[in-house]
Amino acid sequence: MSLIEKEFRAVKLNKFTLSIENFLNSLFLRKTKFILTKPFSAIKLKSEISHVVYLNWMVPLAKIQQFVPSGIALDLIGDHVLFSVLTYRHGHFGPAKLYHLKSLYGSPLQSNWRLYISQTQKQFKVPTVLFLANVMSSQIYCIGSRLFSSMMYTHQPLAFQHNHIGVQTHTKIIPGRSNAPDLEVVCHPCDHWNIPSQFLHLSKDINQLLNKIIIQDQALTPLDNGLFRQANIALKFDPKDIRPLKIDFFKSETLADIVQHEKCFAFEIPAVSFFMNHEKTIKL
Repeated sequence: MSLIEKEFRAVKLNKFTLSIENFLNSLFLRKTKFILTKPFSAIKLKSEISHVVYLNWMVPLAKIQQFVPSGIALDLIGDHVLFSVLTYRHGHFGPAKLYHLKSLYGSPLQSNWRLYISQTQKQFKVPTVLFLANVMSSQIYCIGSRLFSSMMYTHQPLAFQHNHIGVQTHTKIIPGRSNAPDLEVVCHPCDHWNIPSQFLHLSKDINQLLNKIIIQDQALTPLDNGLFRQANIALKFDPKDIRPLKIDFFKSETLADIVQHEKCFAFEIPAVSFFMNHEKTIKL
């Protein structure tokens, strides 16, 4: 389990999955994608995602510094930085121009784990997140993202659920042999916003605080040798639909040392239109 491990590891190992594993981790594939930047760089992707659960912590920079690549400055609040885990179900994730064929697209679960880059850096004048880990429930989507994109080094865990159980939402990621991070959380909607004190340094206004966490125009993934993959992202949703959540149970060996003393600020967005396009490689 790791927040930054890129190597693809199949959940179940046999001759077939071993060959896939070796190819997806090969230098040949990395060089090919570096030279042939299409198709993802030219395709606008769309998904009508649902039931987005945000888990957010203000964590000491010292706890997360090892995961931050050289050349990246995080948005620092005192000696803390914002760290978020988003989990949701895609709704027909595929090319936007062919969305009339959306019935052919899959709707896998996804969880992405991210940090927030400072806009004081001249290369990032718009809100930008740094992807640390990405997990998807679909083997096809996981392999596809690794074949055609350098934006998400996606892991497929042994088990992945994100279900409603009565009024509760139960999310569980079991890595198995994969390099996916682990997570289990049970939460339910509550009536009032209870903002942890550390988050008040971001904003005391709930709408501004939510916008700070949610609204991001770019995403960044570190590659090798000081190179990064950057993509434009856009979200459309109704702010009135956002609901505060109360955590009933939380466990993660991956995050144990990072968030153990910090209070989680959690909320949910029932429906979001997601767009991503214009992948490109940049050097800092």
